[in-house]
Amino acid sequence: MKIAVLIQCHKNAKQINLLLNKLNHPDIDCYLHIDKKADFEEQVIHRENVFVLPREKRVAVEWAQISQVKATLNLLEMATCSGGRYDYYWLISGQDWPLCSADAIIEFFEKAKKTNFVRYWDSKNYGTYKQNNLDKRNQVYFPRWLIGRKLWQKVIKRGWVELTGGYKRTWKVLERKQLGIKFYFGSSWWAFTRETVEWIMQYLTAHPEYYRFYENTTCPDESFFQTLVMLSPYADENTDYLTYLHFQKGANSPDVLRKKDMENAKRSGYLIMRKVDMDVDDWFLSI
Repeated sequence: MKIAVLIQCHKNAKQINLLLNKLNHPDIDCYLHIDKKADFEEQVIHRENVFVLPREKRVAVEWAQISQVKATLNLLEMATCSGGRYDYYWLISGQDWPLCSADAIIEFFEKAKKTNFVRYWDSKNYGTYKQNNLDKRNQVYFPRWLIGRKLWQKVIKRGWVELTGGYKRTWKVLERKQLGIKFYFGSSWWAFTRETVEWIMQYLTAHPEYYRFYENTTCPDESFFQTLVMLSPYADENTDYLTYLHFQKGANSPDVLRKKDMENAKRSGYLIMRKVDMDVDDWFLSI
């Protein structure tokens, strides 16, 4: 069993090094994408099972834009071309922390029997068959300059949503040309088998229009890979994802976990938790 852990990093080299040490195992290789806006590559551990993307493959990751998808694809490209044939590719964040040992992680994936781990739901969310804000993300064209967290972006974007029909519908005349496929949505974090990743990379090579379409959607990382898996021959091999996290109602990002969250995280049965920050609370280092 060989696992490629794909890690998206944007801050705190010390915490990332502790994560790499926690994952250090003969059957685990770690591939790091360090946000192009960050400058701590030289501070990261260098050893034979740690690979850092070269600067020309690093992306300035911006919230809700295609950049996070691009960073992930660059990680997959490096891992699949490295010569190592991995049984699993596991995407995590530099602010994640394992809830078990590296040996237990290997044992978990050995027992997984080629199951993909990704949380997803279809475009008519939660079985209600009513359009919602998730559907809107892909139905209308969003200029990339409009996607972001700045107040002016939020105001103009909301105006554009209302002009095109609001979150619960889209006027047909303003709907962008679709791909002719059913969209799925879910968590950005997943673990895919080698067969699934090989199919995804081949599909993207044969269908460049798929990536181009997602360049003008919002939060594409929460639909891009989920839809691909459900398009693939492995669509019926999906289960829940592997990450414990906690969202406040209506929040765009998960809470930073504190010591008070430890018992819930440990009882969850998940392999890893996010997000943690040793500059806020370093309780997780004792796990």
